[in-house]
Amino acid sequence: MGFSALVASALCTFLLPLLLFLAAVKLWDLYCVSGRDPSCPLPLPPGTMGLPFFGETLQMVLQRRKFLQMKRRKYGFIYKTHLFGRPTVRVMGAENVRHILLGEHRLVSVQWPASVRTILGSGCLSNLHNGQHKHRKKHYVPVIQEEVSACLARWLGAAGPCLLVYPEVKRLMFRIAMRILLGFQPRQASPDGEQQLVEAFEEMIRNLFSLPIDVPFSGLYRGLRARNIIHAKIEENIRAKMAHKEPEGGYKDALQLLMEHTQGNGEQLNMQELKESATELLFGGHETTASAATSLIAFLGLHHDVLQKVRKELQVKGLLCSPNQEKQLDMEVLEQLKYTGCVIKETLRLSPPVPGGFRIALKTLELNGYQIPKGWNVIYSICDTHDVADLFTNKDEFNPDRFMSPSPEDSSRFSFIPFGGGLRSCVGKEFAKVLLKIFTVELARSCDWQLLNGPPTMKTGPIVYPVDNLPTKFIGFSGQI
Repeated sequence: MGFSALVASALCTFLLPLLLFLAAVKLWDLYCVSGRDPSCPLPLPPGTMGLPFFGETLQMVLQRRKFLQMKRRKYGFIYKTHLFGRPTVRVMGAENVRHILLGEHRLVSVQWPASVRTILGSGCLSNLHNGQHKHRKKHYVPVIQEEVSACLARWLGAAGPCLLVYPEVKRLMFRIAMRILLGFQPRQASPDGEQQLVEAFEEMIRNLFSLPIDVPFSGLYRGLRARNIIHAKIEENIRAKMAHKEPEGGYKDALQLLMEHTQGNGEQLNMQELKESATELLFGGHETTASAATSLIAFLGLHHDVLQKVRKELQVKGLLCSPNQEKQLDMEVLEQLKYTGCVIKETLRLSPPVPGGFRIALKTLELNGYQIPKGWNVIYSICDTHDVADLFTNKDEFNPDRFMSPSPEDSSRFSFIPFGGGLRSCVGKEFAKVLLKIFTVELARSCDWQLLNGPPTMKTGPIVYPVDNLPTKFIGFSGQI
């Protein structure tokens, strides 16, 4: 065979598949764009739709924040993509997010990706209102304080040069969520049983956002197997609640409230729906608070001046005592800790645990010169909206004082959205606010610490966490500020 024939053969071998691939990508793009509403004169947002069927899901799952930052730099505050099996428009910026969140039930409705709906269930916690938590926060305080204090004592007594903060905080927050939200008592789970639940929950979360393909060894398959372990334990707890009407802890947990609300409306208790609701409660009350608490340790470890200002506030309120004289916390004193609250807000601004929220367009809507066709998914970005907010100066600086001066409500309302917004803001935000404030107080008055690897690299998967698990050395706080 001559040289030219070899070249021609090589071209056919490599060029033809490449051309077919490029043609398939182009046809996929045309197919996705054909969803444009011809009755609306506005164009679709800029962007790309990725690979056939897979869209850009794989890049997003593997690269997360890097992928999102690249998209923002290239396409701006609104762009189209294809994620989790659906054509999607990603939206950021206070005004754009305001339009989406205030259009709840009129322009958009909540709809999580198919993999999330399959694992967590298609129902939602709309029957469990934040108001129910607001009136019962005072009952949560002693339980949270007990768990946090015991955990910090273990950290201070731990042998070895360092402790991996993130897995430790996740276990703490899981114990608190199980007690407060689902009513589990400490004696109900052995350490091995608790660890099995923690591992099952982490496996479920890792695979929550995956392609909707339920075949052995796929992400969705592994997520469903882990979910079934959690559901079995929750069902055991629900049946125990049905058998014993009075709560053991002296207060009604969130699951008990949900059961009573269902029965109060004359509805039959549906075991599957209760298990799904309880699992969603754990997701909202465990993973997100663990992420935020880990970020608090990181920021306060890097900014000792801020930690000292927290301690000065505690001292003024009579909360900075020797360990055997520590004052019990209550809602009244927690609400007086304004600077501590600002530290938590600044942490959530720079490192929001959940990067965004999911909606679906109920009808074709117009946004900033573009159309979002009916039936397309809409993701509003929390982290990007914080990054681009005009409300904040020196955005990369950790500065809790920026929240000490009240901002005009209209300008701040959608520039700072760590819990989402609109009619469907995070169900567990009241619980999270109390938990994080108690955690910060107990941490500041009990411990000093050093981040052994310096500033952590954060990753999203799907919750924000430190890649190195935040190795840290804890020592007891001397009481001197």
